[in-house]
Amino acid sequence: MFKFPKLLGNRSPNRKMNKSNATSIRLLQWNILADGLGEDGFLATEFSPIFESADTNSKGYAANDFMKLVREAKLADTASGMTTKFSKLKGEEKKLKKMKASAEGYEELKESVAKLKEETEKSELVKLKKQFQNSPQLEKVDSEILHWSKRYDRLKRIALEADPDVITFQEIDHVKQFLEDRDFSAKYTCMVDSSKTYKPPNYTENKGNDDLSPDKYFQHILNSRAAFAPKSYSNAYLFRSKRDGKASDIDDDGCAIFWKKEILKPVELGFLRVPSDTEKSEAVLALTLQHLKTDMTFNVITTHLPSGDEPKKELERLAVLNNPSANWTARRIHFQGKDWKEVPYEDNPKFVGIASYVKHFVDRKQTDSSRTIFALDANSRPSFPRIKSDSSSDETNVWHTILSQTTLESIWVQNACIKENGESSDPKNPFVVSVNKMRGPSSNQPPKIGEHQLELIDHVFTNGKKSELVTHVDFNKKDFVPTAPKRYISKEGDAEIDLFPSSTMPSDHLPVVVNITM
Repeated sequence: MFKFPKLLGNRSPNRKMNKSNATSIRLLQWNILADGLGEDGFLATEFSPIFESADTNSKGYAANDFMKLVREAKLADTASGMTTKFSKLKGEEKKLKKMKASAEGYEELKESVAKLKEETEKSELVKLKKQFQNSPQLEKVDSEILHWSKRYDRLKRIALEADPDVITFQEIDHVKQFLEDRDFSAKYTCMVDSSKTYKPPNYTENKGNDDLSPDKYFQHILNSRAAFAPKSYSNAYLFRSKRDGKASDIDDDGCAIFWKKEILKPVELGFLRVPSDTEKSEAVLALTLQHLKTDMTFNVITTHLPSGDEPKKELERLAVLNNPSANWTARRIHFQGKDWKEVPYEDNPKFVGIASYVKHFVDRKQTDSSRTIFALDANSRPSFPRIKSDSSSDETNVWHTILSQTTLESIWVQNACIKENGESSDPKNPFVVSVNKMRGPSSNQPPKIGEHQLELIDHVFTNGKKSELVTHVDFNKKDFVPTAPKRYISKEGDAEIDLFPSSTMPSDHLPVVVNITM
């Protein structure tokens, strides 16, 4: 069970310059779980006992017993090979969707899909889904925990109470709402040009005319003057469109950087576009900020790496960190005089991946003394098994690649949460985590039911002189919200009961709050 280490409180004791002329910057790094991705059966056990239905004769299960049902169903499906069949079914359904009915092999593939669907109906997870499909307690999780109106208020409150100077968000698909929120926008913005108004992208039936079509993506995000890198044609946009129709605020999810207006101003905004052979585009976001009182400048970079726990997914992540054979492009705008103008990067660097882009900013320290913060949802834990990638002669993983190729340090290591090899610094609590989530029987993705993700995948790297974690956010010294990392003895027991999102934690990721001495 998690125990608080030394509590720092949620207010920095001193934000003024110290004797060495260093400025402390408080960062909030947080994947906030996109609205469009949030209502997919995330499991919470706080409404227990959990009944199969509202029927008076329905059987109820205590939280521990219910989690045992989920765990056993997952183990049974894994042992029987059912999870492999689910994976195969998903792949074949995608192929079938793209094929024309007249194409060779269409009928055979259609028959194979039908057979796999019939076979997967025997899955223990599917049986569990049917068993609890009318559970009032699981329905309450959807309405009281996962609904955006509930989550947004909590997200905003935590962010404001944490009182960061800079915020890096991933999976934000409500930029407009944050910017128009009276309380939030009074302190924070992500617009480098205050005369501009943020508007979600316009998608049409003719994709060539879309704001974020491949040939227009870069110019659109630069012209928006927003420190926001959307994922075009995202699932978040698709799912919200199906749910909310033609609501005017439907947006793609992506990465954003907000800053406290009263102490910081932006001087440079840039994007590194991730190579893609599809219609979809996404980019790494980089922002240079200047402290209004000290004139100190520092760089903040954020991104969101591909998800998945299989080795092939780690290879995908490594390929976006370093891939010299791909076509990488980067563009930026810089504040000059009274306006923002596009200018090439100094020395015309050749970027070969995200790591080289981050290193470009790290190297600026030699010319302008600026420090760098790289905050991201890496979707990879430090202890992920190392693997041989196309661009590396040695076995590596995301954690090792970032440390070695950017020369930055991890705040988790600086604060003795983990060792540099990724292992917990406390043998009694081997699970040091920023996510603790699981999908339950109400999920529309049966193979993901019971998949317990308990790991440290949210990271902040910096060449700041030191860092100090803020271990909780408190409201009126009564309502404490823990921040990352949390520590657990094992995946069972407390970790299964303490899942998030919850009524306290509005995302499936814990917020990371850290003071960095620049």
